[in-house]
Amino acid sequence: MQTIIITGNLAKDVEVLTSKEGNELLRFDVAVNDGRDKDEKPTYYTCRMKKTGVIDYLKKGRFVTVMGSLKVSVVPKDDKTFVNLDVWVLNLDLAPMGKEG
Repeated sequence: MQTIIITGNLAKDVEVLTSKEGNELLRFDVAVNDGRDKDEKPTYYTCRMKKTGVIDYLKKGRFVTVMGSLKVSVVPKDDKTFVNLDVWVLNLDLAPMGKEG
């Protein structure tokens, strides 16, 4: 298992998904800027976790720290290659409102 810790801002509000087994999951994208180059685009991580009571706090722009299991996949599409960075969330920390990075 690859474990990763990322900090960044939610790129959009959380989504609720239903797995094939019927379990409800939360899906959200975290945008991470390393801060070295202001013109560099952020890296986006797609995060999934079991549905919990944090759903009301996962709004676009919210600063979070995520620790989880990383899965990297390469997907060819329309003569382009896309790299997907998927994280199964093991731990999620929310910054207090007004303390965004």
